[in-house]
Amino acid sequence: MQVSFAKRALDDGPHCGDAGGHWQAGGRTILCIIDGLGHGKGAEVAASAALDYVAVHLQDSLPDIFAGCESAIRHTRGVAMGIAVIEPDAATLTYAGVGNTRGIIAGQKVRRLNSDPGIVGGGYKTLLPEIVPLVPGDLVILSTDGVAEIMDMSGYDSAVLREVEPLAWKLLEDWGKARDDAAVLVFKNLQR
Repeated sequence: MQVSFAKRALDDGPHCGDAGGHWQAGGRTILCIIDGLGHGKGAEVAASAALDYVAVHLQDSLPDIFAGCESAIRHTRGVAMGIAVIEPDAATLTYAGVGNTRGIIAGQKVRRLNSDPGIVGGGYKTLLPEIVPLVPGDLVILSTDGVAEIMDMSGYDSAVLREVEPLAWKLLEDWGKARDDAAVLVFKNLQR
């Protein structure tokens, strides 16, 4: 599995409210990006609590993960969260998001993934997971709102695009906003 995560705290501070994780469970790959509301320690606590919840509920459906996390982190300030579930046998990705996290699939063309309004831990009304095809070589990029919504990778050389580790850090460096925590998770689909 080729996956990389890069994050940076506001003003390079000691606490980052953005978090991410990736796991393999039951033949699936699960990717998660989380943005704790605000900045500092309170945002970090909320993001960590949400990530901890997701990590132990990987076999649940996306609606169940979001609903369970909603209840589990009510004592925090809440988070924006996006989760992608990759099913290699079906060559699909199922994505659901609440709040202002972002997801894209970059391959032959760029496809933006939708998030629903609300705050996990603070209330949301709908969750509409979408299922999209995934082909070998596609990049799945999840990011928080501390990263520009549009990331132009057309000028990146093939060496950077080939390896997810330098790509995650380059995206963070080039497109991270100076006045916010920022995080990027990059996954490269190698399944044939």
